[in-house]
Amino acid sequence: MVVMEMLLGRPALAPTHEELIAALAPPRAFADASFDSYRPDHRFPSQVRAKEVLVACAAASTTEDRLRRFWRRSTGERSVGWYLDGGFGVGKTHLLAATFHAWRGRKFYASFSELTSLVGALSFKGALQLLQGATLLAIDEFELDDPGDTVLISRLADELLLGGTNLVVTSNTLPDRLGEGRFGADDFLREIQGLARAFRVLSIEGGDFRRRSFAPDRVESEIGSCPESAVQIELDVLLRQLRRVHPIRYRGVVQGLEAVAIQEARTIELQSDALRFCRLVDVLYDYGVAVHMQGGGELGSLFPESFLAGGFRQKYGRCLSRLYELARVEAASIQRNGEGGPRSA
Repeated sequence: MVVMEMLLGRPALAPTHEELIAALAPPRAFADASFDSYRPDHRFPSQVRAKEVLVACAAASTTEDRLRRFWRRSTGERSVGWYLDGGFGVGKTHLLAATFHAWRGRKFYASFSELTSLVGALSFKGALQLLQGATLLAIDEFELDDPGDTVLISRLADELLLGGTNLVVTSNTLPDRLGEGRFGADDFLREIQGLARAFRVLSIEGGDFRRRSFAPDRVESEIGSCPESAVQIELDVLLRQLRRVHPIRYRGVVQGLEAVAIQEARTIELQSDALRFCRLVDVLYDYGVAVHMQGGGELGSLFPESFLAGGFRQKYGRCLSRLYELARVEAASIQRNGEGGPRSA
């Protein structure tokens, strides 16, 4: 039985320039995402509109003049970015990946956390040199809960905009804030004042498909059952290991895994540990790796209530939403329905 502690304990290998570029693409879970495979919930017209707008935007990417005319026609000015604003599990990442795949020209895709890790590994100047010249940068899960990271990535985006790069980004809003002053949209535009004029918000409404298809009364034995091939590790051991591993290595750790069994699960009391765990879950989700939480308590008690109500609540909400989905994943080779969730082949 492979133990995840062994994987995390391997010596760190610096990725090559070619490997860094190859990683700036949609994760395995969205490698085949397309506009055709996106099936909007017609109870929410905003999902249909978001798809239509992004289809037109990607179609206009064939030439610079055509793209410029598209922005003028769509927004009344020469904007260069769309911000996909919506709650957890409404299909934003699927639309973002579909836009990337349909785009013509040099392009990059990364999550917000991956960009911060990229800057940490290469320096700001090195990351900027790597990304310059792209006609599209797609950023998933733009986050505002860390002012330092927000300013850093905003500065990077501003430099890329000046060079002619178009941006499409997503961010989560809290489900109970939909329809009012959103944390995501309002704070996003305020925190990046220099970039705000370049963005137009596409609101995407709807419920969290992951929780809709997850039975909340499932007992632990059903959620915790996992295949013999699953990598096993106790939660406390995992948290200790994550303190010693740079997040840029997480992809290399989880590649090739089918399932992970996290044993002796409990409430994570330290916020630094909780945030590292959230980052790992993001990578496991990207690769479609099943996650089986084994131990006492419900999945919803993984983080203290104070964390769920605090400044990093978006990270924790996204993590729980993704864990609900990953608890149902049966194999790494899953396909996804139009909302980004798994479906049978």
